[in-house]
Amino acid sequence: MIHVYTDLLNSISGLFTAMMDSHLNHLMKYLDSVALILAIPTLISGIWGMNVGGLPGRTNRNGFWIIIMIASLLTIIWSIILKKKKYND
Repeated sequence: MIHVYTDLLNSISGLFTAMMDSHLNHLMKYLDSVALILAIPTLISGIWGMNVGGLPGRTNRNGFWIIIMIASLLTIIWSIILKKKKYND
């Protein structure tokens, strides 16, 4: 009888551990997707924030808004791609 209860306890413990691992994997997949989405505008703003000459949009009055629109568009496209691949579920 003790062996039966021990086996039952071990199987329930293994099941609980497997469920927690699965939830942790889904959480990490979601957080990685969010980090990828946030990395795109961060990279673009970091490149255009450098104090060097010759950057596109430097002399244009609307250069700031053009860069913001490009970063937003790339972020939206990348989030749609990740959504279609089910990476942010």
